[in-house]
Amino acid sequence: MSGSYNIEPLAYKLNDNYSSEKNNDDIRSPEGIDVKVPESNGTPFRGMGKEELLQHSSKPFWRRLRMICISIILLGWLALIITVVALVLIYPKCKSPDSRSWWQNEIIYRVYVRSYKDSNGDGVGDLDGVTSKLDYIKDLGVGVISLSPTFEDDGNDGDFHIKNHMKIDDVQGGDDALQRLITQAHGKGLKIILDFVPSHTSDQSEWFQWSEAAKFRNDSYRNFYVWTETPTNWKSVYGGDAWNTSDVRTGESYLHQFLHNQPDLNLRSPQVKDELNDILVFWLNKSVDGFYIRNSAYLFEDYDLRDEPKLQNAAGDEYSDYNHIYTKNLPEIYDMFARWRTTADGFMNRVLMADPDPSSSEKEMMKYYGHFQRDGVQLPIRRRDLAPDCGGQCIKDYVNGWMDNLPAGRWPTWSLGDEMTPRLATNHSESFIRCFSMLTMLLPGTPVLYYGDEINMVDLSMSTSETSRKQPMRGLMQWDDTPNGGFTNFSTPWIGIGADHQTNNVKNQSAKGDSLLSFFKNLTTLRSEDTFRIGDYRPAIVDNSVFSFVREFDGKKGYLVAINFGNTAQTRDYTTAHSTIQSKASFDLTTGGSQSFDSDTDVDTSSLALGPMQGVAVSWDYVAKEL
Repeated sequence: MSGSYNIEPLAYKLNDNYSSEKNNDDIRSPEGIDVKVPESNGTPFRGMGKEELLQHSSKPFWRRLRMICISIILLGWLALIITVVALVLIYPKCKSPDSRSWWQNEIIYRVYVRSYKDSNGDGVGDLDGVTSKLDYIKDLGVGVISLSPTFEDDGNDGDFHIKNHMKIDDVQGGDDALQRLITQAHGKGLKIILDFVPSHTSDQSEWFQWSEAAKFRNDSYRNFYVWTETPTNWKSVYGGDAWNTSDVRTGESYLHQFLHNQPDLNLRSPQVKDELNDILVFWLNKSVDGFYIRNSAYLFEDYDLRDEPKLQNAAGDEYSDYNHIYTKNLPEIYDMFARWRTTADGFMNRVLMADPDPSSSEKEMMKYYGHFQRDGVQLPIRRRDLAPDCGGQCIKDYVNGWMDNLPAGRWPTWSLGDEMTPRLATNHSESFIRCFSMLTMLLPGTPVLYYGDEINMVDLSMSTSETSRKQPMRGLMQWDDTPNGGFTNFSTPWIGIGADHQTNNVKNQSAKGDSLLSFFKNLTTLRSEDTFRIGDYRPAIVDNSVFSFVREFDGKKGYLVAINFGNTAQTRDYTTAHSTIQSKASFDLTTGGSQSFDSDTDVDTSSLALGPMQGVAVSWDYVAKEL
């Protein structure tokens, strides 16, 4: 390309009609807008120079403005980072089969050792006897064995006469028997939990003997127990005054909330706290997997030893006539739980259980999990208390009483029975037991199964004192149809056996596919599915007869568990109860009953019929909807 270009200042090219004599400061654009062009002496305006720019930028106004802008940007980024981190921490993590602890995944099997199996022919069950039945326990589908009191006692007729917390009673096999049990149980994937009785000891304990003999106030054991020169009006749980005058400490009495030969420890004493903590550490070092804290509501008494008020309209002078605001459920017990929890947490994967007072409200029991931001026990065990005619509404109250009050992040428990409660089969039919077992096994939470309930054992017909260890619900385990049910070869065992043991025993039920024992095994197998271990829980239809719920886990199966606790057949449309329930579902398990189910035929959940006292679990493939 040829030619040349004449480049002139812009101010002189705005309009060819403008005269050259026009002042550059008064040039107008064709639209009539003033355009102020600075004097340039023929040089075009190119903005501020470097020095001038630096001069202006260093002025306080511009410096402050820059700092404000930079601060806003940095604060914005910081807020964004904090938000992302908070969402990562707070937003629920994806669940996995390993996201639960063993005490959440497993079923606890409560064994009354003296009645389970005698290994040495002395007529009393022992720890080696329990060891000999580990394969049975494992096959039952449970993963935890909770043992009745095993510490050395004073030989009195009772379980809580503890003489030495650091020694296993010789009648139960001694320390070596416990170690054999722990070793073999762990080899089979089973856990062992010991009873821990911290509220009192036997009066034959060295601690009490040293405390009673202490003459001077600076004696280390003088305040190991609760002593006073001025007894209060407190009553013993078993009747009579809760104070017993000492024959050694003249003019003083010791507290016993239970029996007179079971003096209460003073847990306000730092030395007592240290000793009890040492007991836990001693057994934890021996690979015990946890402790069941017994009589846990009675650990502390009022510091000022004030008289307890009587209940309104109470006319008598018995334990039941008083409001026990100074001897039971004092807030200090939660601090004690927190201390013991810290000790247990110092060892890997250990658990603490406790037995809240049955008369306490659910809200009071919830404090056992933790109080004032401090962790308590993982598993408070509420005793089962169901009316013989318990129906759907009764079951709803039982379940919701716990679930509705459960603190966030805590784990429920469901007790089918224990050695302090009449057996299920004593007051309920086998069909009810099947339904109730399906409920407690498939709800979220840890079930506690009492030995013998899996074969429908009933209470013994006997008269006994409430303070004796011989109680109707502690009959010998019915292994077979031999004279003592396979428990022992000794002619006169320590307690009797059920009258029906010749027909109702483990051997006979193991051979029948429709027996209660077989049902329990099928139920524990179903419970091992990921959906029941870690899946969500959604209530479904609940009315005066039916209690039902949904368990679901993304990518696995969704389950509907429907149980008719009524005495007549019931049909319901369950698809209206929850959006994820499919109209066609696969049959998984039934308690048995008048309504039959076929594993080869889909179950119509829109018209699902259940016979009286019958439950069923059905399933479908479940994938959660994306948000």
